[in-house]
Amino acid sequence: MRLKLFSTCFLLAFVAGCGSRDENRNVIVPTADEKRGISLRIDADPTLYKEASNDISDILYGIFLEDINHALDGGMYAELFKNRSFEFGKDADRANYHGWIVSGEDIDFTVFHDNEPIDPVDTPIVNASPLNPYNLHYARITFKSGSWAGIGNRGFLKGLAVEAGNEYRFSAFLKAPETASAPNVRIQLRNTNGDVFAEMFLGGISDEWQMYEGILIPTETVTENLRLFIEIDSGALYMDMISLKPVETFKGTVIRKDIGEYLEALKPGFIRFPGGCVVEGRCLETIYNWKDSIGNGRRVIINGKEKTGDITVRPQGSSIWRGSGSDPYYTTHGFGFYEFFLLCELFGSEPVPVLNAGMTCEIQSPKYIVFGMDSDEFKQAVQDALDLVEFARGDPDTYWGKVRADMGHEEPFHLRYIAIGNEQWQREYFAHYRAFVEAFDRAALEKPELFADLEFIIANGAISRDRMGWHHVSDYPDQWTTLVDEHYYEPPEWFFANTTRYDSYKRNAGAGVFLGEYAAKSNTMVAALAEAAYMTGLERNSDIVRLASYAPLFGNSRSTQWTPNLIWFCQLTVHGSVNYYVQKMFSQNLGVSILKSELDLPEPEISNSLEIAPRLLYETVSIAENGDVIIKLVNPGEADVAVDIKLENLDLNNYLEAVVTVLQGEALTHANNFVTPDKITPVTSNIDVTQEFTYVVPGFSVNVVRLKYRN
Repeated sequence: MRLKLFSTCFLLAFVAGCGSRDENRNVIVPTADEKRGISLRIDADPTLYKEASNDISDILYGIFLEDINHALDGGMYAELFKNRSFEFGKDADRANYHGWIVSGEDIDFTVFHDNEPIDPVDTPIVNASPLNPYNLHYARITFKSGSWAGIGNRGFLKGLAVEAGNEYRFSAFLKAPETASAPNVRIQLRNTNGDVFAEMFLGGISDEWQMYEGILIPTETVTENLRLFIEIDSGALYMDMISLKPVETFKGTVIRKDIGEYLEALKPGFIRFPGGCVVEGRCLETIYNWKDSIGNGRRVIINGKEKTGDITVRPQGSSIWRGSGSDPYYTTHGFGFYEFFLLCELFGSEPVPVLNAGMTCEIQSPKYIVFGMDSDEFKQAVQDALDLVEFARGDPDTYWGKVRADMGHEEPFHLRYIAIGNEQWQREYFAHYRAFVEAFDRAALEKPELFADLEFIIANGAISRDRMGWHHVSDYPDQWTTLVDEHYYEPPEWFFANTTRYDSYKRNAGAGVFLGEYAAKSNTMVAALAEAAYMTGLERNSDIVRLASYAPLFGNSRSTQWTPNLIWFCQLTVHGSVNYYVQKMFSQNLGVSILKSELDLPEPEISNSLEIAPRLLYETVSIAENGDVIIKLVNPGEADVAVDIKLENLDLNNYLEAVVTVLQGEALTHANNFVTPDKITPVTSNIDVTQEFTYVVPGFSVNVVRLKYRN
């Protein structure tokens, strides 16, 4: 875009606007004696958009999936039980017993670690042994007298919620002691009033660990005071890895169906995972380890069949986002690196794994930890990075390639980028980073088929003015480092004022930009407008800005460590923020090349009741791979703006019509929420186009005008 300024004066005239606004909206139009109106001239000459500098990255818009705000456990991961393996610790109310209650009279409920009860018990211990050597916690209920009795689980956050008629799969590893008669087992979905909504029975419980499962179909939709109870009528029962999941998930994955659909609609070009601060951790126990997330490739026999990396051998982790005692933050790894690669493959997204650089988060760590360069811990961190490549790209005759194949994916996963560290600026970080580069240099010489074409992403500081990563690239150029990971969270006025930020970036700096985290600090309309205006600058400069992702991705209604967030969820509901719809509109309408365009605006520009936005309009124009011409227009002001659009070097015989998508708010403070989740959503319509036509850009709106190429 090139902005031309003219000394003209415009008046507010009363005309009809477009979109869902009041028909008496004001529109900025030229007066009769004006020499020139507000115009957008688009030059679609194909020879102009074949230049490399006009290319738009085909993975420009992606998502950053960090387990913050219970994004995974209690959110995207479809498991409904928390503390299902009795492993919660000191950060949780009642520790190992967290989330569980006793039902009925005269029932003894004991949690074990290995062969020993955590608390003293007054009943005999018979056949006490864990499910496997990697999952040492389990529980026992012992029947004493009376009627059915046992324990119940309330689920994550606001509690269990089920929908009438939907199928839910219950599963658990159970065994009955050899010296006791095997009990009958009753599974019920029941509320605190005793109302039963689904029920099933299990019999013939073995004296060795076996997985048992069945389907529950609730008769009503229930969102309050619901528990799933596991009860017995005699004897004793050992249990572990108790699970309740909807049968219908997102395309058969481990992801909640409605949340997966919201992600898919974004058409993410890449997925960054798992952090963020999650990667760094606040202590040794909270550093994210990708190998833990696949059970370290361990093999286990379940009901007579060998499984690799099964959830039963994935160690529970502690998160840097600690939550509260009522909603503690532990990591089950039910969605781990294997599932991450599967999701990238399903979406056709570029995986962008982020690995720990051998240090904890300096900001959040009670005691900042840096592994010494010669320490075993740091050497292991480097080896973990090399092993991740082998896991993703190695043939089944390699160690980690075989682990992947045994988990169910014979063919290698696609992997191009690896990010080392997150939001780091310390001198020791850059020394560590160089050690990673040198290790990959050596590995590429030994196994070029695995390592030669990888690209590294180097960390930068956490604010917009930080340049530490860039300084390192300048001082130590290498073949691996191709992107610098910039992060910034700024108010809307910063985004409006910095839409040209990347215009001045050096094209020969040795690396491009990965805008890994950004947001305009609210989920209101003004923030969405600011981000949309800023994204026009990202598209114009996509030769240098290759990837960009809003952050964080998820927020929930109960336990939120960070706001704003792109997508909000609760028990059975999910909705997009206004910011989400901006991301969706831009990602679903991503061109391959920028077209030459000129936006003529008055000088001085008319005050449009939004002082923090220095321009009347923000725009970008591109052409899609199929020939569609895509015009994006952002109007941050209250008044509608009439724009004369002139199409040059474009044969309109090849175009049938234009599809117009408008995201418009009535006020800058308006937002979507759980009460009115669809308050601000895009509206789509069709318009006819000619070589010159006038488009009225509604106030407070983001617009995509897509001229459809005749196939």
